[in-house]
Amino acid sequence: MRKIYFILIIFLFTSFFSNQIYGINKINDEKNILITKSNSMKDVNFDGKWTFYKEWKQTSWNPIKSDENIVFHLRTAHQGNFIYVLIDNISDTNKNIGSDRAIVCIDSKNNKSEFFDNDDYCFIVQLEERSFIDMLFNKEDSFVIHGDSQVKSFEELEKIKVKGFVGIGTMSDKEDKYSAVPHASYEFKIPIELVRRSNNYGFYVNVFDGNSDVVYSWPENIKLKSFDIPSPLLWGNLISPDKSLLKNSESEPADFVILFVMISVIVLAILIVIFIIFKKRISKGIKN
Repeated sequence: MRKIYFILIIFLFTSFFSNQIYGINKINDEKNILITKSNSMKDVNFDGKWTFYKEWKQTSWNPIKSDENIVFHLRTAHQGNFIYVLIDNISDTNKNIGSDRAIVCIDSKNNKSEFFDNDDYCFIVQLEERSFIDMLFNKEDSFVIHGDSQVKSFEELEKIKVKGFVGIGTMSDKEDKYSAVPHASYEFKIPIELVRRSNNYGFYVNVFDGNSDVVYSWPENIKLKSFDIPSPLLWGNLISPDKSLLKNSESEPADFVILFVMISVIVLAILIVIFIIFKKRISKGIKN
């Protein structure tokens, strides 16, 4: 009987905590990236780089490799009505303004279509030299392209204006988490309203080094000879394991309140089990 109670306690514990996944920093496999919910994305200073120590700390981390060497660090998170992405391209230490770039693609239905269709969006950010005037007027060298199910080259795809989208690329500085050597870095703020809420998107990322004319991609098995968008059929998956992307996290209670309630329920369950065991022991003692 004690074993049954013990199993019951373990079941309650895992049931309550299985969906509470924060600070994920690993890829389950080579085609899945797990995005975490964050409470600090509103503090991000969108200037194209890691600006202060804790800025992108509360995000998922995925080091992207080529030939076993890390070429860029990918950080992802969501909060409220936006998906946030940082691409820290430590392999690109040469400044090529307007040539170096990064791309984030999202397939809102994740239908792995052969062609770039109308539920596919790509967000392109080019490296820029930001002056005080650029920052003052929020100038960005970025754009969004939208698929239409027709076979087209990258240059022929439709460019659209997206309210709320922010994309900035610049050279890193001494505050960067991964390298003190200045390198290309890109920040994205993508409206969830555009791609619709889902706990499983099609996902593709690449960076282009204009100096060496090299493209590095995720998934890592995608090899491109020039800056382009591969078929969505080859893209990986951006997964919200706790399904928190399905709802606006800003409307939820604070995390510590949820945690407190869960712990209280578990403690109560344990006390009930202990009380039942104690009561049975007393009953046996009376009978004896």
